[in-house]
Amino acid sequence: MTRHQAIAHACRALALGELASATVLAIDSRWPLAALVACTAPSLLAVDAACRRAHHRARAEAQREERKGRGETPAPLVPCCSFWRNSDGQVHGPDCTRLPLPRRDRYSLDPAGRAAFDEITRSYDDRSTA
Repeated sequence: MTRHQAIAHACRALALGELASATVLAIDSRWPLAALVACTAPSLLAVDAACRRAHHRARAEAQREERKGRGETPAPLVPCCSFWRNSDGQVHGPDCTRLPLPRRDRYSLDPAGRAAFDEITRSYDDRSTA
């Protein structure tokens, strides 16, 4: 059992225990205390869900690395990284599982053309008005 699974199981057990305690307190007519105990259960269930997601993600990443080790080319995970969710897939973070894109240098200048290009662009680095 991984650490994420252990935390998820503990949070789920605590939430169920708290809801059972709140039920007993409500039957005993101690409503304020029952409400206070019942209010903590949703946060424990949220932690449970987050830990289960982290466990599934870690397991998927491990399986993907295992397949890459065998020489296969597995598809990237969806979402492939933490930046992908917040940037509509436009930006990828350092933990991205996608393959890096190849360089796309499309210019092919001869030495004379490269010298002319450097001469033209040199004036753009100059802060003068001319």
